[in-house]
Amino acid sequence: MTGKQYAVVLRSPGIGGWFAVLICQRFPVAMAPLALVFLGHAVTGSYAVGALLGGGHALAEAAAAGPLGRRFDVRPTPRETASVLGVEAAAFAALAAFAPVLPVAGLFALAAVGGAISSGAHGGLRALLVRVVPAERRVPALSLESTVSTTVWAIAPALVAVLAVLDARLPVLAMALLAGAGALAGLRLRDPGPPPVTARAGLWRLGWPAMVYDGAVMFGFGAVTLALPVLLTGFGARADLAGPVLTGCTLAGIAGALAYGARAWKGTPLAHAMLLATGIALAIGSAALVPSLGPAVALLALAGLCLTPALTARAVALQDRLPRSQWAAGFSGMYAAGGLGYGAAGLAVAWLLERTGAQAAIGLCALAGAVPALGSSALEVRSTARVPAEYGSGG
Repeated sequence: MTGKQYAVVLRSPGIGGWFAVLICQRFPVAMAPLALVFLGHAVTGSYAVGALLGGGHALAEAAAAGPLGRRFDVRPTPRETASVLGVEAAAFAALAAFAPVLPVAGLFALAAVGGAISSGAHGGLRALLVRVVPAERRVPALSLESTVSTTVWAIAPALVAVLAVLDARLPVLAMALLAGAGALAGLRLRDPGPPPVTARAGLWRLGWPAMVYDGAVMFGFGAVTLALPVLLTGFGARADLAGPVLTGCTLAGIAGALAYGARAWKGTPLAHAMLLATGIALAIGSAALVPSLGPAVALLALAGLCLTPALTARAVALQDRLPRSQWAAGFSGMYAAGGLGYGAAGLAVAWLLERTGAQAAIGLCALAGAVPALGSSALEVRSTARVPAEYGSGG
């Protein structure tokens, strides 16, 4: 089976409305880092304040994703989606309207609220998706979700840049409008209802290897993103070529996600995730060793090709481990871990660049990410070999 997998998913009842909400939820998150930098600079004259707002948004999102994802496990998804996206819309609308007169603390608080309040929606919408599509189509369904999310992340910075030319507050206003549209569309989501609540004690015990995996993989790949301009200049190229190179990695990731979901692959999703994580580490590590630009860029594109399906496969493996009533919290925990891993990569790269250079920094971060990603997954393989899976995919 190839594209027929996707056709079945797209014919699932209510899936069109689900994708509409997904897009409205993802765009504000993807626009926020650059939009908040521009806004902070416009109203204070300082890019440092803009970075502070972006950092506050990201940290609040990471901190709140797990607890707020849990709300989607015990409440109807339409009502919860509408509530959190409505508050997010209000926070960003207030930020756009009152930014010129607010103190930095006020700007930071609104940016943090906008990041935190809807952070559980990532896992909540993913959990809803795997509840409403046929159980045997969850891999193509999650591949489509990853494809849409990756596409949004590719488009969002360009949209912010275009709007900011007119007024630095316009991107934040657009974020508010998109979140508001998502809140209205969320009320129309088709939801079979939250599953029966089970004991919560096993969530972190069962889910921590997947969360370590996402954090570690994003640590390794985040180092590429953050060190790429310096890497390019080291090869004698212009730093602004980082944009096209990262776009190429994004397109490769979309292709990888679609290829992964288009057919059934031998082995378990956990085995797929481990194989793909190995491919990412080898590609990035090799890019840190080659002596010329062309092969390095090709290897980074190969890492991008593996990245999106790797995260998809790991999400499917986690779903197999958790009961239905913990899917949203588990997916949200993975999302938060990925954000923390990316943020940690920024700190590591900042420290390593001046001491080792870009290629060594990228290689060391790739190795540092691969070890916990593969080690935690190996421990999960051992535990599942000893104890049969408790819950299965659950449909």
